[in-house]
Amino acid sequence: MTPYLFAWILWILMFFAIELPAVFNRQQDDTLSELVWRVFAIRGKPVGWQLRRLALLLGLGWLVAHFLTGGLV
Repeated sequence: MTPYLFAWILWILMFFAIELPAVFNRQQDDTLSELVWRVFAIRGKPVGWQLRRLALLLGLGWLVAHFLTGGLV
């Protein structure tokens, strides 16, 4: 097992250690989805909402293209 593989596995485990308790409690803005919705102004239209949503769209678009092209993008 390479150090990077170990680090990624640890990162994924830490993600679930944070996310699972957040899923089962009833607080707002504690899951990753709720945080993304708030930061990128998915619900509502505060100041700068268009720029925030564009940043999210470009970031997720690049990530999908990166995975689908095998790293060519």
